[in-house]
Amino acid sequence: MPSHLATLLLVDDNAMNRDALSRRLERTGYHVLVAESGEEALALAATHHIDLVLLDVMMPGMSGTETLTRLRQNRVLSDLPVIMVTAKDASGDMVEALDLGANDYVTKPVDYAVALARIRTQLTARRSDPLTGLPNRVLFMDRLTAVLQRPATTPDSGFAVFFIDVDRFKVVNDSLGHLAGDQLLVELSHRFQRSLRATDTVARISDCTLARMGGDEFTVLIDGVTAVDHACLVAERLLAVAGEPIALAGRDVTVTLSIGIVMSDPRYARADDMLRDADTAMYCAKASGKARVEVFDLSMLEAAMARLQIETDLRKAVVNGELALHYQPIVAMRERRLSGFEALLRWHHPERGMVSPDQFIGIAEETGLIVEIGGWALAEACRQMRAWDAEFPEHRDLVMNVNLSARQCLEPQLLGDVTRVLSETGLPAHRLKLEITESVMLAESDLVEKTLHALHGMGVQLGLDDFGMGYSALSYLRRFPFRTIKIDRSFVSDIDNAEKVEIVRAIAALAAGLSMNVTAEGIETEEQVARLRQLDCELGQGFLFHRPLTSDKAREVLRADSIDAAAARSVA
Repeated sequence: MPSHLATLLLVDDNAMNRDALSRRLERTGYHVLVAESGEEALALAATHHIDLVLLDVMMPGMSGTETLTRLRQNRVLSDLPVIMVTAKDASGDMVEALDLGANDYVTKPVDYAVALARIRTQLTARRSDPLTGLPNRVLFMDRLTAVLQRPATTPDSGFAVFFIDVDRFKVVNDSLGHLAGDQLLVELSHRFQRSLRATDTVARISDCTLARMGGDEFTVLIDGVTAVDHACLVAERLLAVAGEPIALAGRDVTVTLSIGIVMSDPRYARADDMLRDADTAMYCAKASGKARVEVFDLSMLEAAMARLQIETDLRKAVVNGELALHYQPIVAMRERRLSGFEALLRWHHPERGMVSPDQFIGIAEETGLIVEIGGWALAEACRQMRAWDAEFPEHRDLVMNVNLSARQCLEPQLLGDVTRVLSETGLPAHRLKLEITESVMLAESDLVEKTLHALHGMGVQLGLDDFGMGYSALSYLRRFPFRTIKIDRSFVSDIDNAEKVEIVRAIAALAAGLSMNVTAEGIETEEQVARLRQLDCELGQGFLFHRPLTSDKAREVLRADSIDAAAARSVA
């Protein structure tokens, strides 16, 4: 087996042992990542594709056996081959490690020839995916490397690589269970194989390799394809077969795919580079709305590198305190009275200045950083409201609106976090409104539904954000205890459009029937206010009233509103 195709993770707290072994493995041709602790190893395994782990048994802090246990408990990493490294006299540790699921072991001092043979044995055994029976990443990369290395002697020696991701696969796992998720992947693998065989004559395929890379990701190597339109034809057929209903857990489920394509090119010398670009194109397909195909071009790579830099900088921003909240006033439009604030995330980059939320919120959600950032934002917004309460007691009826991402709603600790923040800040639960987008409802997760009802039971208000722009599954409005529907700004900006007016009228009537109130966002003109009031929209926010404000500027709005209210009372 060509050894350069595998990535190894070497875990050892001894720098001398770690460096010596990693150098020898790299000279042999492996790509080696190193970690000096169990915690670092788990982090690397979660963020990189690892083919095998060499794990020292004796380490300070998290031991090798504890690290092994954590790997085996992680569903994604549970079948990752692990070779333990132990002292000769530590037979008890070795027995324990094997009982916990270690695949093999080597003893210290490490005999490199023995270690290399055992590594190759484990990697060779993993050339097929155990769930679908398809080739796995190692075998796929082996075949792609072979195709890249052959001389281009004929006009039809071109080829294409697909990177396929199942859209919203996590929703299936969370709602129907992991067994249903596995059944979905097996069924898709069968459909892909049938479709690829059926397109041979149409797309002039001379050979084809379908592989499962792990999780919900598949790759395809199509040999003999030189035209982009032929490759796209194959991809469109894969989209079509995936879109046919699949019976899972007693219901028909329909899924979509995001597919990235990269065509063969003389600039590619390494399989990793070609797969990277196919992956980049797939993410572009996902970012463009999912259920589509994108063909790689160099501008995508530039965008991906910029995105990676934003992700790196965002992680630093969380640590360095570069994030802040701005507060946009929400107004009761009939009385022009302050009703509350929406807390909005802002990022002041030390070099780039203000970074638009559109550039980093999506990245925060995909990477999971939104959980930490969202928790901070919730606590900071509630703390700020209580600070204003102390200074402006006449405004102790205002509500603080905080956005809650779909990722946060799927976190089991969300309810506990909200409870703790309210307790620590002293903010009454009914003065906190959590705004949730319609995508959360599509998760169909029992956890989400239970959590939202529990929050409602505590007295926390729930608002449905950007209503009308997503799926608008009206049945969910009865299942979930929302108090507010927020109409998306696109309807407000085009409120003179007859069709948009009727949609807003219907939303307002629906809200009234369900004892909800309506907030319109993006208000910029008095004419919009007048039309929205006619349509029974009680609350509004937008540049006409106020832009998002720093806490100091919001404080000035509170002071002015207090003065106006006092003047009105004195006249009365």
